[in-house]
Amino acid sequence: MVGEADRNDRRRARTRRALLDAARRVIGRQGVENVTIQEITDEADVGFGSFYNHFATKEDLLQEAVNEVLDGFGAQLDAACTGIDDWAIRYAIGVRMTTRLAINQPSVARVLFAYGAAHMLSDKGLGPRARRDIEGAVETGRFTVRNTNVALTSTAGCVLAFVRMTIDQPGLLNADDADELAEQLLKMFGMHARTAASIAHRPLPAIPRRSA
Repeated sequence: MVGEADRNDRRRARTRRALLDAARRVIGRQGVENVTIQEITDEADVGFGSFYNHFATKEDLLQEAVNEVLDGFGAQLDAACTGIDDWAIRYAIGVRMTTRLAINQPSVARVLFAYGAAHMLSDKGLGPRARRDIEGAVETGRFTVRNTNVALTSTAGCVLAFVRMTIDQPGLLNADDADELAEQLLKMFGMHARTAASIAHRPLPAIPRRSA
């Protein structure tokens, strides 16, 4: 027989899940600037007063929701790279697909831009995956990079700037430009120009669409 405590635990879990899902939808529509707790609780159809039973602050909820969104996209990238052993190719796929977010998945792109810089230092999502790919490419001799932190910072800065420009000025940049950015980064990390071009413009693997 299910006890009252078990029912309460499940009810709390459902409410917490509803708040996280609502936060993802809200920030997917409008970003994180000026999002209010009231907007999130209304979206979740949860009483305002119950919010603090699950999260200490709005920022705690938003950070967890953002981590879920970006970690989910990172998992998609991993799935798309299944069977690819070349770390430079995996890195380029990550750059090309992430810069395409503002074109193909604008809700995820808004989340990425809002928290992207801080997220690169997180132990979840895109940051550790990019670091893994860079380090793998260095270890296998594909990249010539003295400090992987500098390479990671360069990647994050370029990708976030691309995403911001695409969000703010739709049509200014396109998928071909995303590939060009990947090519330039590969060359910056020591790859021969012809090799970088070949990697950056090869057909992309399929990636399932996912809403934020």
